[in-house]
Amino acid sequence: MKTKIVYFGNEQLAQGIKAKTPIFDALLAADYEIAALILPTANTRRPFEIAKKAEKLNIPVFYTKDTAELEQIIADADAKVAVLASYGKIIPESIINAFPCGIINIHPSLLPKYRGTTPIETALLNNDAETGVSVMRLAKKMDAGNLIAQAKVVITPETTKQSLYEELANLGAKLLVENLPAILAQNTAETAQDDAEATFTTQLSKDLSELQNAQKSALTLSREVIAYAGFPKSKATLLDIPCTITAAHVADQAATELDLLCADGKYLVIDQLIPENSKSQSAQAFLNGHKK
Repeated sequence: MKTKIVYFGNEQLAQGIKAKTPIFDALLAADYEIAALILPTANTRRPFEIAKKAEKLNIPVFYTKDTAELEQIIADADAKVAVLASYGKIIPESIINAFPCGIINIHPSLLPKYRGTTPIETALLNNDAETGVSVMRLAKKMDAGNLIAQAKVVITPETTKQSLYEELANLGAKLLVENLPAILAQNTAETAQDDAEATFTTQLSKDLSELQNAQKSALTLSREVIAYAGFPKSKATLLDIPCTITAAHVADQAATELDLLCADGKYLVIDQLIPENSKSQSAQAFLNGHKK
């Protein structure tokens, strides 16, 4: 008989990315039975990829954050353990305690660094040389549970938010499957987090979009272009046209008249952009089409 697992979350470990389902897929490939997929809300405009996949596989999908209803779903599922990856809501302690082996969370940072909802974006904004993924035991306090496994990844100049998300999600899936036998046997070597070392991330919002070159360095803005890809996006008005900047780099001199002189005296050189009501294009193509 297959070991049953309840799955919480949509695996969208960063905002504005194309979410995939490597953790969900890895559990199925390792021959675990996902007895229920639980999401707090339905996405009616664009259904979650994980929900579409679950429905095709006849895995029950529930949209609820009601504690009593959750308790009933869990009782019916009769699973020893649950897995959580980007659920987006606080899980009540009674729900955590309903599983004999607890709820295991995959978090895309090297906890206790970057607790909260935007660890991938924060690592990119801070120009970190590395980040990682943590497999942890869910606790009442946000992202503060015992660590079961961690692994690092290097952030390179070529790293994008999408590529970093995919690398961390795939690595998290691998670590989870490797450690699940010990979790189910209640034989894990766990490490308590040092709360004194904890740092916290903040939510992203649309008011972060405007590139404030008069107030910020070119390096800061170049990191925003990467971290804010998809959402909330990085925007500037160029040749009187509102544009979303999708690729840029730092330079001592401007390459074209589109480039932004920043507070540190360096330039944010625009490489790729999406003009309002148009398609993605290079800076030179934009100039060729709009320069008077």
